[in-house]
Amino acid sequence: METVVIEVPRRRAIRGGDAFEVFGDGGTGTIDAQTPVTDRPIAFWAGLPRRDGHTEGGHLVGLHLDHVITDGHLSGRHIAAEHLWPAAAMTFVTRPLYFGVFGFAVGVVDQAGNRSEQLSAVASRVVNAAPRPAGELKRGTFDGVTQEMSFTLTPSPDL
Repeated sequence: METVVIEVPRRRAIRGGDAFEVFGDGGTGTIDAQTPVTDRPIAFWAGLPRRDGHTEGGHLVGLHLDHVITDGHLSGRHIAAEHLWPAAAMTFVTRPLYFGVFGFAVGVVDQAGNRSEQLSAVASRVVNAAPRPAGELKRGTFDGVTQEMSFTLTPSPDL
C-alpha cells in the first residue's frame, strides 16, 4: 500500500477564504466530480480573515503604511508564481491505495462555499503495491466423498 501526495500551488488569484477539494476516480478511470476524497475543503490561507472590498487586491495589499501581509508574501516558490507573490504548495495525502492506476483532480471552493465548475487537469499515479494479507487461515471441514476441504480466514482489511 502507498499514499499519493497531491500538491496544489497557492497563487495570487486565491483569496483569503478560498479552499480546495481533491476528487478521485478510485481506479476506475472516471473522476467523480461530485464526491471529494478530502474530508472537507482545505483552506489555502488557514486562520486568515476573508478579504473583502478595498483590501481584496492592489494598493492596500502591498507593504504600504507599515502594513504587514500575513498571507505568505515573499514566501514559497517564486519561480512558479507571479512576481513577488507566494506560490507555496499546499499538500493533501490520500488514504493508502493498492494496485491500480488512480486519477486525481482539484477543484476550488470560494469563501461562500461555491465549487468551481471546472476541475484541474487529471493527474494519474500508478500504484503497484498489494493490500495487506489475509489472516487467521484455519482448516474447516473435509468432505471425504468429494475430496474437498474448506478453510476460513479473516480477509484483508483493504478489500
